[in-house]
Amino acid sequence: MDGNQHNMNSLRMVVSVLLLLGTAASVAFAGPPAGLEYSPPQAPPPPDGAGLLARLVTITLGLLALCGVVLWCARRVAQPRALKRSPRLRRTASLPLDRRSSLHLIAADEYTIAVTTDATGLRSMVLLSETFDDVLAGVSPPPEQPEAVPPASGLPR
Repeated sequence: MDGNQHNMNSLRMVVSVLLLLGTAASVAFAGPPAGLEYSPPQAPPPPDGAGLLARLVTITLGLLALCGVVLWCARRVAQPRALKRSPRLRRTASLPLDRRSSLHLIAADEYTIAVTTDATGLRSMVLLSETFDDVLAGVSPPPEQPEAVPPASGLPR
């Protein structure tokens, strides 16, 4: 009876699989229910070349302007605050010497001061003398020198 039971279970399984396949096949080949037909959407129109180019140029110019504003603000912030506010102390010139060091000329009342700075901070301060015109006014003119005689062309050297 064990063999009959096994045959019956096998038969039930085969019938179940056939019924399942038959039901699935009838649903698959029957087509979609009414009102659910698929229609693909329409393709979008091609992009406008002139509009794309105009947007590209506008955005690029806007970003360049933004970069300029950021650089201008960064330079304004980097200036020493004491030199901005003081009417008696003003920076007359700056010369960057390399990436980390620079030379500044500062006018303080009637004096001119040369200041050198580097990555560690202030390196030196030197009080400069009067202007060169004032120094020249106090110097006597140089003595006259005799004219140089040109060498003779026929003589050996």
